[in-house]
Parts: sequence; structure tokens; C-alpha cells
Amino acid sequence: MKNYKITKLIIALCLFSVIASCDTDNDDQFTKTAVTDFTKEELIKLHGGSEKSWKLTEVILPEKYKDHPNLLNNTCVADDTFTVSASTSTTYESVEDIIIELGEIRCFDTFSEAERFEGKLLYVPYKFNGIDVVETTLILKSCSIENIVDENGTEGTFTKCDQDAFRLVELTDDRMVFSNAAYIGEYTFGYVFEKADE
Repeated sequence: MKNYKITKLIIALCLFSVIASCDTDNDDQFTKTAVTDFTKEELIKLHGGSEKSWKLTEVILPEKYKDHPNLLNNTCVADDTFTVSASTSTTYESVEDIIIELGEIRCFDTFSEAERFEGKLLYVPYKFNGIDVVETTLILKSCSIENIVDENGTEGTFTKCDQDAFRLVELTDDRMVFSNAAYIGEYTFGYVFEKADE
């Protein structure tokens, strides 16, 4: 009889433990905010109705990739300016160039003589729960350019480019975040921009 009571007590404790852990997981799930796309009216914060300038203030990378010489980092992009324009399409279905003014600090100066950046915003409108929204994706291409001489003595340049594409996941008048995250704040890769001083 004594073993029966102990077995019952152990089973009850195990059941309680399982239920408690399930409740904790559910609480975490309900406190997360899923990434959603923005309406045309909300996107005015992105481009100010015509165009708006931003500073890239944070390159979001896992710790092991930070300060890798082939990747962008916070220091080298801090003096660059990105100017975003409103969509030229009334339906917002378009690809718009971003004007990028590079500053004095180079990202690939340890192994290249020059660099080039190209940015675009891809706007894809759709309906979500009966509301017109626009999926907005930043496509950012960064290129290092090296002067080379081949085995025949011919001079030329070697250009190596990397390209990222991240969805707009956060947007206020002063801050925007592009990331691959499913939930707000859970960013592994991405870019954080802040409104440039005028």
C-alpha cells in the first residue's frame, strides 16, 4: 500500500510538471508579436510621402559573424545615407531604387580598393484579412572591387558581390527594421535604420 501511495505521488508530480511547462510555453507564445506587413498609409513613415533619408545604425548578425572582413558591420555603414522614395505605382506594385551615399569609412578596405552598394525596395501588395497591405522587401547588394593583374600581366578589376533580401518588420517615423524574423524582436539577421538628421 505504501508503494502505491508513493507511485501515485510521483505520477501526480510528473503530471503537474508537464502541465506547468505547457502553460509557460503557451504564455511565451501569446506574448510574442508576429511580423505583419504594412498598409500604404503606414508606409508613408518609410518615405515621407515622396522621399526620406535614413542611416543604417545596426547590422544584425549572429555573434560568430560580427567583424568578419567580408561582411558589413556597424562601424563602416554608420556614415552612409540611404534615401528611400515612395512607390511610383498607384497600386504599390513596384521595385524602387534606393539612393545610397557612401561615407568615408569603407567596409572592405582590408582587401579591396573600392566598393559599391546598390539598394532596392520591392513592394508587393496583397489582401490580408480583407485589408490591403504591402509586403516591403529591402534588397541590398554590397560589392568589393579589387585591382588585379593576371598571370599574363593584364590588369583589370575583380568585383565580388553579396546580396541580402529582408522584409520590413518594424516601422515608425524614426526607425525601421528589415529582418528574416517571424516575430518582432527575434532578429538573427537584418538591418536597423534610423531617420537621418535633416
